Amino acid sequence: MSASTGPLLAAGGIVIFNAVIVQTRPLPTQTRVAVGTVIAAAGFSVFERIMPATATAAAWLVLAATLLVRVDPATPSPIESFFAWYNSGSEGKAIRGTR
Repeated sequence: MSASTGPLLAAGGIVIFNAVIVQTRPLPTQTRVAVGTVIAAAGFSVFERIMPATATAAAWLVLAATLLVRVDPATPSPIESFFAWYNSGSEGKAIRGTR
């Protein structure tokens, strides 16, 4: 497994986890994210053979952007969801999307 594959697969897993577990969206709507993650990981694996350092750095940037930026405008980013859960105390409520 190439060095860029791990961060990309982690980014896809975080997006799916945030949407399905935290925001309680149905799993079948997240299949596009899973397919896109696999295609991106394969593409980055090929890109890594040409420019290894650049591909690995770009993969880590994708992971950081996934944590900080909303992938779907109606779904809060993972960091927003975490801080909403953390600030809710013992209530355990997270912010929900606008849909």
